[in-house]
Amino acid sequence: MPQVVIQFEGTCVNFRRQDFPFLPTAHRIVMINASTITRVWNQDIAPHTAGFSTDLSPFAPMFPISGSVVQIANAVPTGVRYIPKGEPGSYDAIPSLAALNPKLGLTPESASLAVLVGHNPSLTACCFDVDDGVIGSDVSVGGATMTIVTIETTDDPLYQLKPFPTGLSSRLLTALPPQKATNTLYFWNAEADPSQASPFDFLLSYLILRLPPVDPPAIIPTVTAGNRLNRWSTMLAMLPNANPVATDVGCSNSTFP
Repeated sequence: MPQVVIQFEGTCVNFRRQDFPFLPTAHRIVMINASTITRVWNQDIAPHTAGFSTDLSPFAPMFPISGSVVQIANAVPTGVRYIPKGEPGSYDAIPSLAALNPKLGLTPESASLAVLVGHNPSLTACCFDVDDGVIGSDVSVGGATMTIVTIETTDDPLYQLKPFPTGLSSRLLTALPPQKATNTLYFWNAEADPSQASPFDFLLSYLILRLPPVDPPAIIPTVTAGNRLNRWSTMLAMLPNANPVATDVGCSNSTFP
């Protein structure tokens, strides 16, 4: 049966309906709009932009996202399954914002509703919605944790974008016609120049909170490099004297709470 594998790179935050019953989908992956943010908690961070490609190569056409809900249009109705803890590619291997910062007392109520379910492109660059498929993780060759979603499709994979309304958020989203996808899609929320990345990029994940903490939250600890190629490690390999620990790990995905 045809399938599509979606790989999420950069500061993408995962939310489950079991934690947020009001979500319009079983699982939502949020990319905040960090295109104008250059400093968080006294740390310099290069602006991050959201985009996607149907090819791993950084030379392949890439499509910017500036406020859309995206989903696979022809998914087989299997429901969502999470790869269990202890198995390779476990969903639980994605860093949890609440677990990294237990002193903050983060709960589902801490999330910003405007970011999580709002249609404001100045806050949210993209929401990727999943109602069917298998959700897990993998680690890039540079050490970044990525969300991996595998969805069976009824035919060749098709993706669909629903741009945010330009007016009030209560307006209905208008879906663009389904577009052909390859068997792998790459979504990211990261700096345009990988040499500008830093381990502090992960702090952007906390901007999904209703009230971001006053004190600097924890950043993801350095992890062992994996074997999975991603777009950014491909770009890093082209740079002289690149430091993959500083430029890839910081853009790990996260979960909330």
